[in-house]
Amino acid sequence: MKPHQKNRNRAYYRHHRNRIIQRKTKIAKQSGWHSRFTGYFAKGKVHCSCWMCTQKTNRNGFPHSQVMQLERLESQLCEYLNEREY
Repeated sequence: MKPHQKNRNRAYYRHHRNRIIQRKTKIAKQSGWHSRFTGYFAKGKVHCSCWMCTQKTNRNGFPHSQVMQLERLESQLCEYLNEREY
């Protein structure tokens, strides 16, 4: 006997797989994409990650927290270099 029994049958997993495929197919149709097989959408992402589609770092720049961290690191580097000159 197995130590852990499954409490979900194949129909459960099949139902949720089909639900995810339907959602991603709808998103793809709205974006104008076409796929040969619908099962392709059972895998990972649906969105495009090219530089034209991303809006995080490429268009909006770094978040405020990272800008502050970069400034702190730059000031520490300047202080270190100034101390080495003496």
